[in-house]
Amino acid sequence: VDFSPPERRKAVVSTQSTGAEDRLKKQQQTRAYIEEFKKARQLWKENEQLQMAEENRRILEFAKQQQTRETNRMALRKAEEAAKDQVRNQLATQLAQQNDDAAELQQIRDELAWEEEEERSRLRELAEQEKRIRTRLELQEVERQQLHIKAAKQQAEKEEDEKFRQEMLAKFANDDKIEQMNAQKRRMKQLEHRRAVEALIDDRRKRFEAEKAAEIQEIEEENERQRIRQKIIEEERQKLLQEHAAKLLGFMPKGVFRDGQDLSLFDEEFRTNFEPREVDYFDERNW
Repeated sequence: VDFSPPERRKAVVSTQSTGAEDRLKKQQQTRAYIEEFKKARQLWKENEQLQMAEENRRILEFAKQQQTRETNRMALRKAEEAAKDQVRNQLATQLAQQNDDAAELQQIRDELAWEEEEERSRLRELAEQEKRIRTRLELQEVERQQLHIKAAKQQAEKEEDEKFRQEMLAKFANDDKIEQMNAQKRRMKQLEHRRAVEALIDDRRKRFEAEKAAEIQEIEEENERQRIRQKIIEEERQKLLQEHAAKLLGFMPKGVFRDGQDLSLFDEEFRTNFEPREVDYFDERNW
């Protein structure tokens, strides 16, 4: 296009006017956008503040609820602990009372056991004392009887000796016809007869004592043979016990073990497990 200077100026002015309007319009739009942005930002801030306030309110309310729950929980826990402490104290008191009662009961039992043992000891001592007195009296009675028997026996022997003496003196006198002798010869012959008779009596007494000693010796020898025989039997019995008792443990007939000395032949395990009981071999429950 070919513009002349006036038209060019008009065109330039028109262009400048249009550009100014556009700039103004843009500026207005920009200001409007800025205002709108400010309003939107202010509204966002207000909403954000409201949300934050609401959030803070909910947080505070939640915190209060949590605090209330925690307070209630702590109160409940405190109450539970107090109840547990009370129960523990009651149990401790009951246990202490039970321990005191048990200790007192044990003390009473110990005292009763001690008193019973003292009574048993006293009774044993009395029984032993009575036994000693009874034994002494029995020994005195036996000694008295033995003395009586000995005296009676000596008297019998004396009477028998005297009878024998008189019989022998009469026999010797008759045999020697001393009644036909004079007084002096008669006295001498009678003295000779007495010596002879006393010798016979002494000889007879010695023979009797020898026979009695031989009899006593025979009795002692027989007792010794019986003792050796019983010892051999006892050794064999103990040997049989040691060989077979362990196999018959629990089925031991009554009377096999006589006393604690028999049990001493075995070890501690056997003595611990040993329970003596009478066995009926016809009862099937024992097999």
